[in-house]
Amino acid sequence: MPYVLKHARQLVMLLLVLLANPAWAEESTTDAAAQQDGVAYHPLEPDIITNYLSEGKTLGYVRVTVELMAENHGDLKLLETHDPLIRDAIIRLMGSKTAEQIKSLPSREELRKECEARVNELLVRETGKKAVKELIFTKFLYQ
Repeated sequence: MPYVLKHARQLVMLLLVLLANPAWAEESTTDAAAQQDGVAYHPLEPDIITNYLSEGKTLGYVRVTVELMAENHGDLKLLETHDPLIRDAIIRLMGSKTAEQIKSLPSREELRKECEARVNELLVRETGKKAVKELIFTKFLYQ
């Protein structure tokens, strides 16, 4: 029986040493910091639906699903807070485009970049920080 107690004591001591090791604490804080520094996505929900200028007297409409890639997880709250401002900027930009600009793939890419620049411009003006790393159209339907 003394043999079992001796090994049980050694096992307990080993566990105490491992749990008290500061490297374990550093690793968990490093993981939390890595989560804060990684990119994060904020979907603009619901989809953006607006009209654009079409040929003649008719109006066309476009429906777009937008995802905003944030610089880090901390910027997600900033994007959520300014969601209405961001939506308004995108709706205004899309509403000012012609049917040609909406339907053309190269023009659509220019529109995406223009929306991203406008959103970051507004965020800098409102918060002093450029929070959007990338603005992505994940769905783009027009009629």
